[in-house]
Amino acid sequence: MSDSIFFTAHRALALPEILGEILLWINDEEYRACRLLKCALVNKTWFREAIRLLWGDMEEPLDEAMIKIPPDRRQTYANLVKSAIVSTYNQDTESKVQPALENVVFPQLHTLSLVLVFHDSDAGARIRIPTLNMPNLQTVYVDRWVTSMYLYPDQWDYLTDRIPKLFPKLLNVRIEIPTILYIAGFEDFSENLPYLQSIEFEEVLSLSDMEQRMEDTYSENPENEALEDGDTTSEYAHSENTD
Repeated sequence: MSDSIFFTAHRALALPEILGEILLWINDEEYRACRLLKCALVNKTWFREAIRLLWGDMEEPLDEAMIKIPPDRRQTYANLVKSAIVSTYNQDTESKVQPALENVVFPQLHTLSLVLVFHDSDAGARIRIPTLNMPNLQTVYVDRWVTSMYLYPDQWDYLTDRIPKLFPKLLNVRIEIPTILYIAGFEDFSENLPYLQSIEFEEVLSLSDMEQRMEDTYSENPENEALEDGDTTSEYAHSENTD
């Protein structure tokens, strides 16, 4: 390689606009974060572009990532975030999670995946959502930590109260959890979000649908034939309590 070609390539890789386009090609899910972190070690320009991409589309849960950042640096990184994942927490972890997110604004964040991790039988205790300042948030995906989970009416009611208070300007909501929902609960949620343009559900069930599904599951499993009539799963018991 001649000196002129080397010099031209070196100059090109020092331009943030060109470097950013090149780093976009690092898109394999398994090694993306690791490779971008290695790129960040090259020099200051590479650091800025690699960190911008790494934090722009967060793979690690946002609350866990912010806990690792010194308080005086959190806003710098929060300014870069465009899409992120946040999981709910319980009282035991509240003292760690909430301080890492309070007094921090995420001005560019437009898409949030809210992962529900249930910890208790009470809906308010089970779905503790961190207080988040995301003024330009447009889309929320509500997902589950484990696959074998349903969203029951009391849990839905809690979300319809909490989400509009945290994100009053939401445009789109997608519920990725099979939901046992009353018509009134759907209407309340829509009324509390005046800018809402769309709301989608993976699946909407009635309590009778849920009970039938549980019965079918038991009848298809030979191991359950020996169970007494009074035995139920925790999910079936929950549906009886909310009826």
